[in-house]
Amino acid sequence: MPISEITVLPLTQAIAKGNPTLPESVIQSLTEAKVICEAASGYAFRIFQQIEDPSLLYIIGLWDSADAHNIFLSAPENQKLLSLFKNNINFEGDRGLTTWHLDEDVFTVDPSSGLKSAFTAPAISYNRHFVSADKREAFISKFLDVKGILEDYTKPLKVIGGWRIEKEEANGKEREEWVLFSGFNSVDHHMAFAKTEPFEKYKQIAGFVEGFEVRHLKAIEGLP
Repeated sequence: MPISEITVLPLTQAIAKGNPTLPESVIQSLTEAKVICEAASGYAFRIFQQIEDPSLLYIIGLWDSADAHNIFLSAPENQKLLSLFKNNINFEGDRGLTTWHLDEDVFTVDPSSGLKSAFTAPAISYNRHFVSADKREAFISKFLDVKGILEDYTKPLKVIGGWRIEKEEANGKEREEWVLFSGFNSVDHHMAFAKTEPFEKYKQIAGFVEGFEVRHLKAIEGLP
């Protein structure tokens, strides 16, 4: 099964939340980058813009393995890709380009399920759950117990999650990260979930995490 790449591209220029339209030069570079990535991996790639901070872009795509992607990162094709963004992307520092992988194919939907990809939604919830290594099994057990609550709220959009392959450290200890994607009609539609009665059970997963981060993504107009 393929794994998923998540690359975050922080633009050098600020993009206003009230006017998130990207410069044409950035659109052109993203279009070319998508072609390069898909040719190298043989799988689909999609590019999104964060709603809360429109200057953050997300490349999400599939590879046969993390090793296959890492080989590409050393290839001339990737150097060409990076050169496309040399004037538009921050590459270093706390707000620099980051790349990592999930152990799950986040795009594929079983046609017989009657569901649609979360990535077709107007607003895509990108939830990062930070879990201590010793609570990984307990967390996923609880998540599977309450997952249906979120699925009922987001139907017919699929809820899909995966574990981050590359581990981070927090307070000197390695920690796990569970990333969850789900689709909504809007950010407000997602926020309204917390006001429903079933959410009282769903929020039990909070007892198994050290912290979490919630952001929302949207498709970029003008990209194929």
